[in-house]
Amino acid sequence: MAPLLQRCAQRDEKALAELYQLTSPKLFGVALRILRRNDWAEEVLQECYVNIWQHAGSYSSDKSAPQTWITRIVRNRCLDWLRRPDHEVADVDDSIVENWADDAPGPLARLLASDDSRRIAGCMQGLEASHRQAIALAYFDGLSHSELAEKLTLPLGTVKSWIRRGLEKLRLCLG
Repeated sequence: MAPLLQRCAQRDEKALAELYQLTSPKLFGVALRILRRNDWAEEVLQECYVNIWQHAGSYSSDKSAPQTWITRIVRNRCLDWLRRPDHEVADVDDSIVENWADDAPGPLARLLASDDSRRIAGCMQGLEASHRQAIALAYFDGLSHSELAEKLTLPLGTVKSWIRRGLEKLRLCLG
């Protein structure tokens, strides 16, 4: 992938197309996990490839792997997007909302709508509050272990242990 970035730095459009084909599915998943809306993820991803095109010359293989560098660009752009004061400006007839709103249920809504939701909810209630909170933040809000540790102001090892123990108890409970 590093050769593709070098070719992008030399303004080789075919290299950007190849890079897009190789990386866009994973990067779209990263953006969607953070933003939780297809339309936002698509828009941010487009901005990221423009950014990659413009800054490919600044990539250094000594500092990070190509995939890490590209993923960091997407993650940072997503976080910037979420920090914006106004994500969208609705027009007079609300056509933006009608055309772009994503009505897909989130993970929690899908869980509650499933047949197994009562069993899972019961098993979740059987967990210690700290384990339950860590698992909920990780799986329903999509936070990574390090993001959880930062959010909960706890050591990373503690958060990992809570999730591991909680998932083991859920596995045993669900049989």
